[in-house]
Amino acid sequence: MQSSDLTKYGFGNWLAFNWTNESSFLSQLPSQPGAYAIRRDKPYQRRIGSSDILYFGSATNTKGLKYRLYQYFHPGHLQRTNIRILNLVGDSRDFEVSVALTDSIPDAKFLESTLLAEYEAEHGELPPENKRH
Repeated sequence: MQSSDLTKYGFGNWLAFNWTNESSFLSQLPSQPGAYAIRRDKPYQRRIGSSDILYFGSATNTKGLKYRLYQYFHPGHLQRTNIRILNLVGDSRDFEVSVALTDSIPDAKFLESTLLAEYEAEHGELPPENKRH
């Protein structure tokens, strides 16, 4: 699964994802539920094949995607995933995010789980930053 395969799920425009671009990035995001994907400009080797996808997530709060992605730039001390990804991304120009809107929070969760299942079936493992707890 590559980021180019995500158009069938409603993903489209890719936005630069880094500290330098925070304000511009956030201003382009909707306050609706949905899923998001983070990609890197160079593919990662996977157990089976390779992929440019770093992470799949979903906005499962009433403030939607804008607030969920805002949290990456302003993580709480217990938000380990946000802190880990922000440290990885930093000021790099190698990472981008795309979003797919859904009609509801349950639909956003379902889309995220669908993406993770398809990725794992194709590559024999989850994206590099999607950790099982």
